Amino acid sequence: MKKNRNNFKQSTVDSNTSKLREMYILGIKIHITNLQHSVQTIMQWIKNKEHHYVCVRDVHGIVLSQENKVLHHIHQNSGLTVPDGMPLVRIGQLLGHSSIKRVYGPDLMMRLCQESIKKKYTHCLYGGKSQKDIQKLKRQLETQFKGIQITGAFCPPFSTFRSFDDKPFLSHLKTEKPNIVWIGLGTPKQEYIMAHLRAQTDINVIIGVGAAFDIFLGNQKDAPYWMKYMCLQWLFRIIQEPGRLGPRYIKILPKFIFLLICELIQTKT
Repeated sequence: MKKNRNNFKQSTVDSNTSKLREMYILGIKIHITNLQHSVQTIMQWIKNKEHHYVCVRDVHGIVLSQENKVLHHIHQNSGLTVPDGMPLVRIGQLLGHSSIKRVYGPDLMMRLCQESIKKKYTHCLYGGKSQKDIQKLKRQLETQFKGIQITGAFCPPFSTFRSFDDKPFLSHLKTEKPNIVWIGLGTPKQEYIMAHLRAQTDINVIIGVGAAFDIFLGNQKDAPYWMKYMCLQWLFRIIQEPGRLGPRYIKILPKFIFLLICELIQTKT
């Protein structure tokens, strides 16, 4: 990993909506925000006809970005990168940012679905394991949020996401112009797609929410609050999917701790 003495630096970024304060964890930008402020920022973007994508970030994505230059670049160019993982929130608090709170992907999606109704902002869904699943999610959201406008719901084809070319989906975006596009595919696939859509379309806001679709559909159980608060959601997920997630977290968590210690030592020397 490239040495960077500014990996824990803090700065302020100009925005048409507000001043967005940032911190850096292992060189990855994380905004010092909370759920309410994130929702307000995104709603203001739409009102102002701005164009941004939002990274909903956890430890896994930060570690992947250490070796994936494309993913690292995508993070650094986001309009907003929110702390989805509690470990990132705890680090922010240790750095003196008492206002930083977790912005959990499913919570962000629920709040924006609710807030968008009165403004008549529209949504599009992209992700899921099958077209049946994504259509079920569309119906579920329409039932839960009376008056929500969802222009379409698409399950992606199996293809390389670095050369994204889902013609029916792209044609729909061009025709319907939804205000918010939700990408539920996990990292790094959803980040590749967000960056592509940001460069090739005029969608107001694109948000990658990872497993949120599966949680809403009941395909994946959500961790209890106490496990989230204690930074143990990773353990809950391993229990749920040991074969798929066990090897990931066995590799990711020790590496994150090791890199974090190295950077802390570096900043003191």
